[in-house]
Amino acid sequence: MSDQPIAIEHLCFRVPPGGQMAFIQEDERIWGPALRQQPGFLGKEVWLDQEDPELVHLILRWASRADWKAFSPDQVETLDRQMRPFYVRLEQAKEYQLWQPDLLGEGQA
Repeated sequence: MSDQPIAIEHLCFRVPPGGQMAFIQEDERIWGPALRQQPGFLGKEVWLDQEDPELVHLILRWASRADWKAFSPDQVETLDRQMRPFYVRLEQAKEYQLWQPDLLGEGQA
């Protein structure tokens, strides 16, 4: 097990009605291959908000914050440029770390 906690990147986009599927498909087409080649990328989930149907949540899991932040800013800019025709308002961007008691010396039997 790594001595760094798993990092979670949570992006929330406001997508106009009827545009969710195109946004999700283009995000996967453009970002998917690049993410899967990035060391430390563990996976991505897409969540649709039941309380506000215009919100699309992207949850990305990284082996560590260092792996996430090692993603080249130039590559991010290039991918973002490709997404521009599909970009909608970014409502929220948050960062979380998975709580792992073993990393803190706790929870050992």
